[in-house]
Amino acid sequence: MTDYPSRRHFMAQMVSGAALGALGTLPGAVGAAPAPTSSTGVAAPDDESYWRWVADQFLIRDDVTYLNTGTRGPSPRSVVQAQCNATEAYDTDRLGYARHVQNEVFRERLHEKMAAFLGCDPDEVALTNNTTEGMVFGTFGPDMQPGDEIIYTNHDHASGAQPINLRAARYGVKPVMVDLSDVKFHPPQSPGQLLDAIEAAITPRTRLISFCHMNYTDGCVLPTKQICAMARDKGILTLVDGAHPPGMIELDLHDLGCDMYAGAGHKFLLASMLTGIFYVRRDVQDRIWPTIYSGPVDGMSMYGTEQAPSSYLDRSKTARKFEIRGSGSYANQASLDAALDFHNAISIQAIEARDRYLAARVREGLREIPGAKVHASDDPALGCALVAFNLRNVATVELNDLLWDRHRIYIRNVTHHEIGWDVNRASLHIMVNANQVDNFIGAVAEIAKERHS
Repeated sequence: MTDYPSRRHFMAQMVSGAALGALGTLPGAVGAAPAPTSSTGVAAPDDESYWRWVADQFLIRDDVTYLNTGTRGPSPRSVVQAQCNATEAYDTDRLGYARHVQNEVFRERLHEKMAAFLGCDPDEVALTNNTTEGMVFGTFGPDMQPGDEIIYTNHDHASGAQPINLRAARYGVKPVMVDLSDVKFHPPQSPGQLLDAIEAAITPRTRLISFCHMNYTDGCVLPTKQICAMARDKGILTLVDGAHPPGMIELDLHDLGCDMYAGAGHKFLLASMLTGIFYVRRDVQDRIWPTIYSGPVDGMSMYGTEQAPSSYLDRSKTARKFEIRGSGSYANQASLDAALDFHNAISIQAIEARDRYLAARVREGLREIPGAKVHASDDPALGCALVAFNLRNVATVELNDLLWDRHRIYIRNVTHHEIGWDVNRASLHIMVNANQVDNFIGAVAEIAKERHS
């Protein structure tokens, strides 16, 4: 009979290094967690010494300026180490690891930690593989009849829009697209413009409003709390695409008032790929069906017998039913756990303030460049860490290439010619320092001067 290690021994062997302090096996590792330096306990957004220390926790090459967290956020060393440790531990002793490390206690603690981070209850949040998965769950979950309507916008991501179009093609619901292509929305003068545009699309057949908390196209933050309150007053469900805000801004999903919220772990939250969340408000959980599911149905097993009381049965009655869908990844959950620890050690309030500081520096710098046009608002209610812009006489893809080839600055373009949208986008996060921001602005200015001289 195999003598499996005790829980204490197994934890000591297999998960040392998963938290912030144990980073010693990766290149450039350091041995201490970030510690706020101000008397208030939160680092100031312009404390470059502190934020350089935070940036040093990442594995990014020294010659690279990484301005595309909106697509994929590189994980800090502690998160990479936690993922590697979990993979090694699992492959070394799967049974011991499942019994003593990533067991029910770990899972409950992870849900409690995530719920606290998001501003909800642990039984209202499921861990998913990405934002898309949550958007599919939210789109296909509510009962609807042919002819019922789902509202979305033409600045949504395809991961939110295409599930709606698929449900329409298969089941006869009607997609209703709100047109945000007008320049008056980029940026809008006030949140009320966006609220009015969505409210104008509502009819007696509207059953669901699906929209982005923050548009990936231009970084505009929609008046999510107001949209959700308006929808609830009319008896309409809301599904929010929150791919970017988790890890960028402080969230309180209860205060936001949405019915469903899908988010990513691999962007600003800095966890590994194939991590995400799907929140379902407790009051509507019995109205949202899972679409990938292998758990009890109406409390019954696959044999038609009553499912024995268990945490498995309990989860099937909450938002965590969306996790009952077959095998998952121990390593990805370990990375998500470590990413939450990393953010909590710094504080989401300090991170949001830093991201806003860097984004403001970018907006102000770009506006000083002849030929540059910024499509982002200075109003904190309308934006945060994504900055969309154009440079006259320079195609967006060309600008990406010039910045990378000359300076190893990594940005992206967001291009949808169907709605007349073609911009470059810079994403600011805590792996970026102020000198890199200034170098980015200088590089854009250099290219602008070449084209306009």
